[in-house]
Amino acid sequence: MPLPGEKTGIPPLVEWSIPVAFHFGVSIDGETVSFCEVSGIECSLELEPVISGGDCSHSYYVPKARKYSDLVLKRGVVRKSDKFFEWCKEILSAELTKNGIKPKTLMVTLLSEKDEPLVTWSFENAYPVKWSLGAFNADKSEVALETVTLKYYSFDVKK
Repeated sequence: MPLPGEKTGIPPLVEWSIPVAFHFGVSIDGETVSFCEVSGIECSLELEPVISGGDCSHSYYVPKARKYSDLVLKRGVVRKSDKFFEWCKEILSAELTKNGIKPKTLMVTLLSEKDEPLVTWSFENAYPVKWSLGAFNADKSEVALETVTLKYYSFDVKK
């Protein structure tokens, strides 16, 4: 048995933890907004099939464009209006003109158990395209949720 401090050639145990999906933060233009669920962080490539000249038995696929899923944010209904709700209401009820939509930068951060950022997704030129209120049901004891769906131009991952 080695003495304390004596080298054994065995690497020391390293503590690590798996990030949990329920510890995250959302900020819009630098202002923190609380949500209970974020989904739709997804990017894929649209592909176009190309048949090689004269060879009809094989297709090749070439990238055509990036495709982003809608970002979906859910939270309990807020009793008083806040800046986020006012921004959504302004865009969803404004006339559809060039100046009617005012996009913002939205950031979603996965946090460690010490509230330190592990990964941050930055969504550029995000704006709401849909707002909905969850169902009211007298048979269930659930929080009333509002759901906001956003489009965005692109996203970047920062680790």
